Amino acid sequence: MRHSVNILEPTDLWYLQNNINKETNKYYHPTKSIPFVQQIEIKLENTGVVIQKGSLHSCFGKLNYGVYKTDNRLKDIFVSLMTEIDYNAPVYRGTGVVKLEPRQKGNFLNYTEIEINENEQWELDDGIFQFCSDNVVMGVKKLKWRQMAGSTDGNSRIVIKSLPNQTAQLVTGTLAPAKIIQLRNGEVLIADYDMVKGFTNGIKEDYCKLGYFGKGGGEGYVWTYNGAGRLLVSETDSMGIG
Repeated sequence: MRHSVNILEPTDLWYLQNNINKETNKYYHPTKSIPFVQQIEIKLENTGVVIQKGSLHSCFGKLNYGVYKTDNRLKDIFVSLMTEIDYNAPVYRGTGVVKLEPRQKGNFLNYTEIEINENEQWELDDGIFQFCSDNVVMGVKKLKWRQMAGSTDGNSRIVIKSLPNQTAQLVTGTLAPAKIIQLRNGEVLIADYDMVKGFTNGIKEDYCKLGYFGKGGGEGYVWTYNGAGRLLVSETDSMGIG
């Protein structure tokens, strides 16, 4: 499975019809918005892809369509975290091209590719999951009420693990750029906002008070992460700088 992030620009005819000089105003015009579009293109070669529900734009090739459903037997064996809800999503298998829904300028995402080895299990905010290879086991984990209060992603998260002796591919999409960092035993990450978008097994997450806010000199409620594993973090989230 290979993918590319394409930026589609207006045609020469569009510029002509809107009386815009493409040479001097290709990206910006003082009175008219230039309609650039971002679109994901996934190429399959006898492989499969699971995509976010409702995100298909088109597909072409020798492809079979189905619905991914969590296998309870596999879930019990391979997913170490308890998942209360099965996960269903569109899956395409075969050889061809799958294109996801285009996103208009102003709603572009920053995409991060993650390799999941057989010893890892990722827990992700549901909203950032875009697609993954089909050699995975997926489920949904409910959040605790305190986590719901501090999260911007509702009441659950997606849990993804690769099948035994295989490496899976996962692609996430965030409003601000994201990167993967390694947390080692004895280290801690503390954030006063929803900085961490996903993490692997071995990481313990909590949303708790750090001291006492106000006269006590504390920070109020913060996100804390400790243990050993990998985290997907977006350090500029909610800053509005893309």
